[in-house]
Amino acid sequence: MSSTAAPTATGGTARPVPPERDTALDVWRGFALVSIFINHVSGNVLEKWTHKNFGFSDAAELFVLFAGYAAACAYSGRYNSHSGERFNVSLRVMSRAAGLYTTHLAMLVLGSAVFAWAVLRTGDAELFNVVALDPLIADPIQALVSAVTLSYQPGYLNILPLYFVLIAILPLLLWLGTRSLSLTLVLSAALYTAAGLTRTNLPSYPMEGGWFFNPLSWQFLFTIGFALGCKRERTGFTIPYHRPAWLLALGFLIVSMVVTVFHLAPVAEDVVLRDFLLVLEKQYLSVPRLLHVLALAYVVVHSPLQAWARARPATSPLAMMGRHSLPVFCTGLVLSMTGVTLRQTGHNGAGFDILYVALGIGAQILMAWLLTLAEKRRSSRSAAVAPGQAALPF
Repeated sequence: MSSTAAPTATGGTARPVPPERDTALDVWRGFALVSIFINHVSGNVLEKWTHKNFGFSDAAELFVLFAGYAAACAYSGRYNSHSGERFNVSLRVMSRAAGLYTTHLAMLVLGSAVFAWAVLRTGDAELFNVVALDPLIADPIQALVSAVTLSYQPGYLNILPLYFVLIAILPLLLWLGTRSLSLTLVLSAALYTAAGLTRTNLPSYPMEGGWFFNPLSWQFLFTIGFALGCKRERTGFTIPYHRPAWLLALGFLIVSMVVTVFHLAPVAEDVVLRDFLLVLEKQYLSVPRLLHVLALAYVVVHSPLQAWARARPATSPLAMMGRHSLPVFCTGLVLSMTGVTLRQTGHNGAGFDILYVALGIGAQILMAWLLTLAEKRRSSRSAAVAPGQAALPF
């Protein structure tokens, strides 16, 4: 995609006009959300067909890469337009981070209520152990304090804390990006490497070992997406196609599929450098997982799949889901935890799995459609407001 520039009154050219919203990005974010939902209803018959079973990475890596790209598209243009806007943009970003924090706490309460409902229904308190909610029952005071400080993260409730941290550091990335995107990537890569080799992580409760998604490691993938998004916003840059690079990436995907399908990946041996380079470790985003998601993105971007995604209308189900990713993700999270409790209490046949997953995806599409409809109505009201007249906030 080439950039376009508008002529100025002095005969020069203004800054390139940022591209329109990337529908393909929304489609792939929607795809990642569907994959996350299927994988979260753990043990269902459809789980073995998601792409995590055919390569080193899974939907979490896609989600974080897309989050960085989308964040740059949403904020970098306005941040770079005028130095006076930087403080306002930073405040808006931190408000978004605060919203993510409170959303995580709300999901912790809802998730706990789902399993509490299952315990009341069955009388089986062991259900709390399925997603590590037992510390909340055994020591609620310590668990609540740890939950508020994000060190206690029950199962399924560990990606929003990561996302909160990534958005919270976004003002720093925006500031660094105005000086040098290359320097930003180098510093991010250095932190990623140091965290992986020194096994540095944020503290966790009650088990030691740190966060399941170590922000010190996963920030690098977010920053890569951020840098690509900034380049797109500034110049209309798109990743160039080079046949040797594309074939190399495709070959890596094939090798990773063979290794994954036939369970040939090495196991951890507590040799830090070896494990970081070879073991498919998710916590520290080991090198094979990082390379796999980047290779997957490169191959897809330069394939007919990208043209298909770009041609989808903005009202297609996946595009609507990707556009409203946070509420759709939260809806899927509650439904997936409910599905887990049902599977743990006897509803575990193939027919149930397929029906429940289909209904769950349908509910997420419905949520996305309702949000899209509300968004269109807000836009219509804003357009109807006369010049100089402010629209009522809703």
